[in-house]
Amino acid sequence: MDITVETLTYAEAAIRDILYLYVDMVESYGGFGHNLDTGSFSPLAFIDSKVLPPPGYDLGVNEELLHAGSSIALLCTISDCRDENGSATVGWPIIKNAKEAFDAGRFKHLPEIQRAFELGFAGDEDLFREQLVKVYQHYVRGYFAKLSAG
Repeated sequence: MDITVETLTYAEAAIRDILYLYVDMVESYGGFGHNLDTGSFSPLAFIDSKVLPPPGYDLGVNEELLHAGSSIALLCTISDCRDENGSATVGWPIIKNAKEAFDAGRFKHLPEIQRAFELGFAGDEDLFREQLVKVYQHYVRGYFAKLSAG
């Protein structure tokens, strides 16, 4: 979904859910954990969205946060699926859609996240969990570090 004046409220709601997810990750597990609150937004709509403001305007949307947070919400679902079923190959529709997005290269602009999806779908549990730690450090902790440095 492109972010325009017409879709701005959806992007803002997604960012609220992402920020809540990030806080939940920090406070509950210090990283990825089971049943984190990923909110009610549709992460697949925002993993590679573009902000398209009208000429002369800034919509105030942090595209990087939107992309990473949406992708992390999907990784949370994959992690939950693996916790509950031992793999991410079961028939959860969101998992199927995330796999299609991965196969289409929609995470390539987020290398640490792309690698996590690759490992999450490949089946090596230990490597997947190690990569989730890297994603958490780079994107979640990194986001808060940027805020505190500014």
